[in-house]
Amino acid sequence: MRFIPYRELRNEPSALRKKLVREGALIVTVDNKPFAVMINLVDENVEAIMLMVSRLRAQMAARSIRSQARREGLNKMTLKDINALIKKTRAERKR
Repeated sequence: MRFIPYRELRNEPSALRKKLVREGALIVTVDNKPFAVMINLVDENVEAIMLMVSRLRAQMAARSIRSQARREGLNKMTLKDINALIKKTRAERKR
């Protein structure tokens, strides 16, 4: 996949469109950091693609949450500990 700076998107949109058609997908960068992904949608089902992107983002979020839980040792909590935490949290929300 090819990386392109944001200024190219702003300054040369027609050249960028040709690159997108040729490459199929591009990664837009700002200060050399990935900012956005562009994909060529010619003859594609946009709704299906957006659904897949939403699912992928949800999977990535779940993976991140699991990793954080492992780092903090939360994956070793017992069911009793979990239920106590839920009860405590619910009580705090009622206040």
